[in-house]
Amino acid sequence: MSKNHLKLKALLIDLNGTLHLGSEPTKGAVQAIEKLRKARIPFIFCSNSTKESSSQLLSKLGEMGFRASQEELMTSLSACRQLVEEKGFRRPYLIMSESAKSEFPSSSSSSSSKDQGMYDSVILGLDPPSLSYDNLNKAFRILKSEPVSQSQSSSSDKNEKNGDDRKAVLIAPHKASFQQSPSTSSLPAGLSLGIGPFVHLLEHATGERALIVGKPTKSFFELAIQRLQHNHGIKIGEGEIGVIGDDIQNDLGEGARELGLKRILVRTGKYRPESEQTDHRPDKVYEDFAEFVDDLI
Repeated sequence: MSKNHLKLKALLIDLNGTLHLGSEPTKGAVQAIEKLRKARIPFIFCSNSTKESSSQLLSKLGEMGFRASQEELMTSLSACRQLVEEKGFRRPYLIMSESAKSEFPSSSSSSSSKDQGMYDSVILGLDPPSLSYDNLNKAFRILKSEPVSQSQSSSSDKNEKNGDDRKAVLIAPHKASFQQSPSTSSLPAGLSLGIGPFVHLLEHATGERALIVGKPTKSFFELAIQRLQHNHGIKIGEGEIGVIGDDIQNDLGEGARELGLKRILVRTGKYRPESEQTDHRPDKVYEDFAEFVDDLI
């Protein structure tokens, strides 16, 4: 007999910090996903990761033992790509890893002598080597319609400096201040800077607000719910959908609350005891994802 105390019919599941930590699954997570499949509880994997493309992320999940398909995965990078397509941006300046850049195949982001600097948008991803002063300063110049090539510097028309009469737009997948990182050669495992501080840097310097498209925006969760309903041919009320994550703000934040999703926090990944000391407490808290699934099924 199903325990399903929360009366959930579908799930939106965070990845890093919830199902896995770096390249290691959290305890019992692989088996928990299989239990959901056996119980026929539909779900979508929802990731704010900007380090790799969707295909590489799926490959990484497979290596850890998780079965996952492209239709079951939604990422903040894919949401960025969709926004670029909807807005008709043809030349975004991409600050992200080479793998993440492959998520934007139709964008001519490489510079040639002819079109150097003619960018219509800036998109940030979390790739430490790419977040250099030179790259961030170039992004700043693009957003301020300042020249970024020698050919532009001779232009007297302000609008011609960035190759268009439309001001470039700053796009970011999310504003997470920090992330849980595995140990490296220089630092032990622990919290590390996220993409948020770099987004705030450009916002502060330019006086412009970034368009945020990943979790926890309402639009991202709406897209995920649409994907759920399309994949399974079912209609699900928002109150029957649970969103599970280790970040009370960026996994379970504003958009999830607006839509009335059931918000489940797990004590893994970037979770810290103070995570529960918030004005918007989660509906339930579990030690890990496997414990949540055991309570659900």
